[in-house]
Formats: sequence, C-alpha cells, structure tokens
Amino acid sequence: MIDTRTRSRAPRTAAAALLAAAALLLAGCGSAPAPAPTASQAPAESGGAGEQSQAQQCAQVMADVQAIATDVGRVGELLAANPLQALALLADVSGRVGDLQTSVSDPALLERIGEIQAGWEALLAEAESSLAAGDPAGVERVTAGVTELLEQVSSLQEFCAGTA
Repeated sequence: MIDTRTRSRAPRTAAAALLAAAALLLAGCGSAPAPAPTASQAPAESGGAGEQSQAQQCAQVMADVQAIATDVGRVGELLAANPLQALALLADVSGRVGDLQTSVSDPALLERIGEIQAGWEALLAEAESSLAAGDPAGVERVTAGVTELLEQVSSLQEFCAGTA
C-alpha cells in the first residue's frame, strides 16, 4: 500500500531542495551589505506626521530582505538533516516575503517589493509544478527565475542606495 502522506510530501521536499540549491545564489546576493542611504543620496523622502521617511522604510525592508536571504540559505543546510524543518522554514520565508510591504507606504518602494513578491511566488510555483510533472528542464527555469529574482533584489538595493 502506498502511503499518500509520504507521496504528497515528496514533491514539496523536492521543490524545497530545488529551491534551496538555487537559493544559495539569492543568499549570497541578499547577504551583501546594502549601502545605507544618506540624506544627500536617498531617494525623495515621503513624510507625514508619524510616517517613516523613504530612507527609513528602505533600511527596514533591506534588513528584512537580508534576514530572509539568510534563512533561504539555511533551508539548503537543513534539507539533508531535517527536511520537515526545512519545509517549515521555507513556509516561514514565503510568509515574510509576502509581508515585506506591511510597514511601507512609499509607492516606488511598494512597486519594487511587489516585483520581488511576484518573482518569489513564480519561483515556488515553477519548482513545485516542474517537480510534480517530473520535468527535468524545470531546473533551468528555476535557475532563470532565481536570476530574475536576484535582479529584482539588486534593483531594490540600488533604489535604496539612491543609485537607481
């Protein structure tokens, strides 16, 4: 008799493995220190009573992105030792990626965060569908998705540094 619990976990575990391997690239990019914007180089500040400036919002988002990148790297480390813990961490990371915009009001920053969120969701969907279908070309598509996600994170870093 086939254990359906094990069978349904296999694609998710494999998706996590595929993402973890590809995400090591993301962790390397995201862990690079993001230059903190200064008053002279920060993008235009938005400000209202009690509202954070764009530079402050950028600093918080970049700190969140760096923490997410660190945990994405940990997914790869955990995968061999404890796949269930790796999947739980991957779910946590996905939730945190989805919540990046919660303390942001700046429209330009929200746009960049939206691109990162869409890229992450597309990456997860591609990994799961490719593995569920047994599609070996999925690795190439996931790698391309990681590259695109890295470009989006770099764009966010440049924007927050005032160089975009």
